[in-house]
Amino acid sequence: MKKNKLFFIIVLSLACIFFSACGKGYEARITNYDNEPLDTVIIGNNIIIFTKIEREATTEYRKITSGDQAIKFITKTKKVYTGKISVPKKGTGKRTIQIDGLNNISILED
Repeated sequence: MKKNKLFFIIVLSLACIFFSACGKGYEARITNYDNEPLDTVIIGNNIIIFTKIEREATTEYRKITSGDQAIKFITKTKKVYTGKISVPKKGTGKRTIQIDGLNNISILED
């Protein structure tokens, strides 16, 4: 009985260490403060696509891959704005990618 209990405690401890050591990576969301709604936002090579983002709205978070990613904003009137985001290879975190009324693109850490 003691061997089973000891084995269970060891396995449970190792499982806790394993799952706590795994990084969840980075996530991103879009906030639109532009003068018109966004039709599509593409991050990377068509990897993450957000659609139909109204004015003064924020999307849900989506997982983003590490490295330098291009961002492309396409408005309802087909205007295109571009930017870049650099995502570290290690660690975790959340980013908000924001476009404002002057068409400036900002990357904010949450």
